[in-house]
Amino acid sequence: MRKFILVWLALGCLFTGCKPNQEEDMRSKDWSFKPEAMLQLIATTTDTLKELQVELADTDYSIQLGMMYREELTEDQGMLFVFEEASPQFFYMKNTEVPLDIIYITANKRVDSYSLNAQPKDETLLKSKGAAKYVLEVKAGMVEQWGLKEGDLVDWNKNN
Repeated sequence: MRKFILVWLALGCLFTGCKPNQEEDMRSKDWSFKPEAMLQLIATTTDTLKELQVELADTDYSIQLGMMYREELTEDQGMLFVFEEASPQFFYMKNTEVPLDIIYITANKRVDSYSLNAQPKDETLLKSKGAAKYVLEVKAGMVEQWGLKEGDLVDWNKNN
């Protein structure tokens, strides 16, 4: 009789969707920053504006996940999204815990445009002006602090 009840409960969960809370599972993972490349922001009129360590989002999963569930980001960290081809890019802040500046970068590694001070959990679509092959997310306020402008160069090298 006990086996029958356990089988019945297991089948009930299978068909009714008894699953561990995915949100809790995602939040419980280690989201600490893992530097994968050194990135330089280079002004068209001067020298390097800033160097920072970036994580790379270059798989479908890492692109979809992005900065979700991260609780901090320092001024010298960021996440660089790498897409297969340049196209208009749309980002939003669902499940993102920290405000961000989002920098859209063309295939020839020039700043196309940016969205400043994107707010946590806001699902408003933030769109690039033109086609972007790369997108850099950094701590909110950094674009202004660094003096980054459209047309500036962005370059990076993967860490060994």
